Amino acid sequence: MSMKQSLLKEPILEIERILELIPQKPPFVMVDRLLKYTENTGKTGFVIPMDNILVEDGVFSEPGLIEHMAQSMSLWRGYQGFLSGLDKPKTGFIGSIKSVEIFELPKAGSTLTTNVEILQEFKNVTSVGARTEDESGKLLATSEMKTVTVG
Repeated sequence: MSMKQSLLKEPILEIERILELIPQKPPFVMVDRLLKYTENTGKTGFVIPMDNILVEDGVFSEPGLIEHMAQSMSLWRGYQGFLSGLDKPKTGFIGSIKSVEIFELPKAGSTLTTNVEILQEFKNVTSVGARTEDESGKLLATSEMKTVTVG
């Protein structure tokens, strides 16, 4: 099995640059860094703010984790678009969720790392798998979903 070459020379850690790559806008942004990008995989990060709209009683909610995984895919797609010369990210939505397993909810202030893998693409529908871990490497959640890109 060959190593996939990263097409990202160095991680993108500036929120201003991330906001140029995703269609979501504050306060509904659930990714804040792009750590790795290849043709079929990506790695994102997110430090969960205490005042995040999807934090309840100091804990990042289930919808927050699911949205983070979906936005990780969105960030991958946005960087792909940037590489191909698009001046703004395409919008999209979760078309269907095949599976989601949430093993533990992270506390606000935690750092999430999510690996996404493109499983299949057909026209504007992408099947993607995601794995989210906390800063200690503990697996928090996995999902497989189909995202639909429009515009």
